[in-house]
Amino acid sequence: MKNIITIVIPCKNEEAYIYETLRFISFQYEIQGVKIIIADANSTDNTIQEINRAKQDFKLNIEIIEGGPVAKARNNGAKLVKTPYIAFIDADTILLNSNILISSVLNVDADYKLVTCGIKSLSKDIKSKIMFKVFNFVQRYLLRHPFSTGAYFFTSTQEFKRLGGFDEKITQAEDYVLSRKYKNSEFKILSYYVGQDDRRFKQMGYIGFLKLVIQNYKNRKNPTYFSQPTNYWK
Repeated sequence: MKNIITIVIPCKNEEAYIYETLRFISFQYEIQGVKIIIADANSTDNTIQEINRAKQDFKLNIEIIEGGPVAKARNNGAKLVKTPYIAFIDADTILLNSNILISSVLNVDADYKLVTCGIKSLSKDIKSKIMFKVFNFVQRYLLRHPFSTGAYFFTSTQEFKRLGGFDEKITQAEDYVLSRKYKNSEFKILSYYVGQDDRRFKQMGYIGFLKLVIQNYKNRKNPTYFSQPTNYWK
């Protein structure tokens, strides 16, 4: 696997999440030696210490590089990738199945260029669980063109570079915008799930988050909209 995939994680002030994210990555099939590039945007908390602790505890091949806004951070990581596939993962993503990476490789080998999966809530808040269930349903069944989030964005490196990577002018939904450039026939949503908690719902409020999603969809053909500032990423 170390010659097949590279994992790229954008990161800023993630001391509460990054250790667990890396711990669950360490459970992945044949993860030994797989390069994990963490693009850190000058974290001011204990993020770097937590990364180094995980690196030692789980014997992971981690390189910390300069990050920035999330699109730039992902692109910075991608520039160093020498493997045929990239797995972009958020710093608070929990890989809930130890075979998700190898399954992604097999699916991309089968003529897919982009693979993602559903998201399960790790929160006890029922509203969070409902929101993610609705999100998964919309993603799979209600849209003519599927999309991927940055929680788990597994792509052919060649196709990623051909499409120009993530648009660094975009302030939010850069993952959604890029995923819509892939052909429907080359996109697959796996039956697996990754886990995230409800922090972004709490940050924006459930109503605020729903409004953002609706506005994103309404403006899906308006690229300038996504360059407007939001408080989704802090």
